[in-house]
Amino acid sequence: MIEIKRIKKISLANIAALLYALFGFVATLGILIYSLVLAAHDKQLDSKMAIYLLTNLGLDFLIALAAAIIAGAIGWILGLVVAGFYNFVVKTTGGIKIELIDEAGAAMTMRPEEKKQELFKY
Repeated sequence: MIEIKRIKKISLANIAALLYALFGFVATLGILIYSLVLAAHDKQLDSKMAIYLLTNLGLDFLIALAAAIIAGAIGWILGLVVAGFYNFVVKTTGGIKIELIDEAGAAMTMRPEEKKQELFKY
């Protein structure tokens, strides 16, 4: 068994920021495009309406980009908080214990005399 005793705050914050930003961009852009499709479906599409919808499509992309930046910043802050909280709690309760198994199905354990880098060499 390997135990996770500490999480690097910056590492978790960076991963959380990337995931939050990606989800924020995709979700916001999807919702905005869906609203444009509904608007185009409800009204008769003429040349003025087509220009209006294309302009809004460009604005929707910028709004989705802004949402991704904001969501990424929030994700980064939350990643720092979660890693700090985990590191605080793990001192009293112990870390998360995991068992790693390689492709052949043999459990991977680290002996004290082995170096950490040699554990994952094949």
